Amino acid sequence: MALKKAAGNTEKEGPRVNPEIDARLNQFIKDNPKLYEYYCEMSKEQLVRKQMLSKMNQSDYAQRQNEEVKNWLEQNPEISARVEERVARLSPERQERARVTIAKDEMVKQAMRQPAGVKV
Repeated sequence: MALKKAAGNTEKEGPRVNPEIDARLNQFIKDNPKLYEYYCEMSKEQLVRKQMLSKMNQSDYAQRQNEEVKNWLEQNPEISARVEERVARLSPERQERARVTIAKDEMVKQAMRQPAGVKV
C-alpha cells in the first residue's frame, strides 16, 4: 500500500534523477553523438518496443538461469533436501523464488569448495 502511494507521488513530482548517473549519461551522450541522434530520430513506439525487447531478453536470460539452477538441484538430491527444508516455512507464493535463490547460493558455495579446474 505504501509502495503504491510512493509510486503515485513520483508522477506528480516527476521522475527522480540520480545526479551521478545523470552526469555519466550526459558524458556518454556527448561521446556518442551519432548514437544519440539515432535514438532521437526514432518514434515513441519504436523506442518503447526497443525497451520492451531489452526487458524480454533480460527475462529470457533469467528464466534460462533459473532452469539451469533447477536442473542442478535435481542432480543434487542432498542439497535439494536442504533447500526444501529452508523454503518449507515460507508462504507458497514465495517458495519458488526462494528455492531458486537458495539453490544459487548453494551452487556458489559448492563451487568455492571445489579445487580449481573441477567443473560443478
